[in-house]
Amino acid sequence: MFGRIKLHPFIKANPPHAGCVPATQELLQRYEGGLPAAMLELWRKHGLGLYGHRQICLIEPDAWQATLDRWIVASPQDAVVRVPFAITPFGTLLFYRKLTATDEDVATLNPVTRSTSILSWDAVDFFNSVLSDADFVDEFIRPDMLEKAQCEAGPLAAGEVYYVDPTLLSMQMLKIVKTDALALHQKLRAEVDRESASPASPPHSVYAAMPAEYREAFENTERDSDRPSGLFLSAYIDWRRLLALDGNGGYQLLFWENDEKTGEAVGVRHYSGPYEVVETDGGDRLVQLDVELNDDSLGSDANDERLYVMQSGGESWLLQEGAIEDIATSIGADGTMGRSEHYFRPVRLSDPFPADKPDGTTAPPFEDLPAALQALVHREPLRATIIEVSAESDPEESTAMVRVNVGSNHGLRMNMPLMSPKGSPRELYGWVWEMDADSCGVSIEVVYDSAGAIVDGPQIGEVLVTRAD
Repeated sequence: MFGRIKLHPFIKANPPHAGCVPATQELLQRYEGGLPAAMLELWRKHGLGLYGHRQICLIEPDAWQATLDRWIVASPQDAVVRVPFAITPFGTLLFYRKLTATDEDVATLNPVTRSTSILSWDAVDFFNSVLSDADFVDEFIRPDMLEKAQCEAGPLAAGEVYYVDPTLLSMQMLKIVKTDALALHQKLRAEVDRESASPASPPHSVYAAMPAEYREAFENTERDSDRPSGLFLSAYIDWRRLLALDGNGGYQLLFWENDEKTGEAVGVRHYSGPYEVVETDGGDRLVQLDVELNDDSLGSDANDERLYVMQSGGESWLLQEGAIEDIATSIGADGTMGRSEHYFRPVRLSDPFPADKPDGTTAPPFEDLPAALQALVHREPLRATIIEVSAESDPEESTAMVRVNVGSNHGLRMNMPLMSPKGSPRELYGWVWEMDADSCGVSIEVVYDSAGAIVDGPQIGEVLVTRAD
């Protein structure tokens, strides 16, 4: 019929929304010859914006070109012209490709799956056949998902898309929000760049690792070897905590992580207030911090409120009161302090950042340990005799259960390692897995043969100790 535009079937199937804005003459002239004339006619007559109940959005290419170019890194010899022209309600970018003087296609780029595909080898056919065919469109804009998104988040405005949180899909949860389409693409593309980037170099000093905005506040804290004052660092994998104790009874406690790709300090939390040093009935000293949690706090931030003072080598270390059983278990097993998040070491800001393993710091001599910790370590290893071996075994498991003749009343604790005594021809190793006052259950490492039977497993009467040295 006279007066109909070339893309009339598309308009009939996907009527333009009231908010569509006709393209300016300048924009039309800029893409004349670069995009099909039928597409420019659509821009001029009906404009850029949302179309149809599927909310397909025609976009201004200029605003999106740099983002598309970041996604598709072409070789210098690649002369293909790629022009972004539309976006689906779930953020898939549609772009036109001028392949040769006579060949073209329309392709998609999904920023969530990081995939591309070709939908048509002809731009006019793409609008009038692909986008006008409900069955075809439903393949890449799922109607059930679109309906749910519209119900949960409401209709889109031009420039918006629905975003489905992929981290929740594995938990069979669906969370859909509206977000800025261009910002979403830039964020997801930045994640790709981050994944491909090399890891940041380790910080060369405590000063370099910490958040820049707190350096001045911590650099004037002096260290005194005769009392628990100065700076104390706890570093575990990428998590850091820096505690400053001044001589006037005030503290600052700083939490942060160093981003593995950029080295930047992130997740920063800061506390300050008074502290006091008290003596326990057992003769130990405890540093007590007055920590007031806030809305940004993690529950574990309060784990540093009470810290045992450990004097060794002329310097003070601080041990979390709630972690001394774990520290004792590690000392008993291999003579190390265990997870470094459980204690603070004395530092200066100019010190090299600790490079030892998170679980590898050698424990000080037994005499230097706080009395509360000495009582848990046991100067002499505990001896336990296997009194029962479970008849059940599962080749898919790497351990077998046994029961020993000592329990929590004798000093065993959950996860405490037990092993064959030093010099024994046996090399059994396991850990306390079931607590009991008199006879704990122990999980012993085993191997199975091809028939599924345990090879040289634990036997009744064999002795296990809490420390093999």
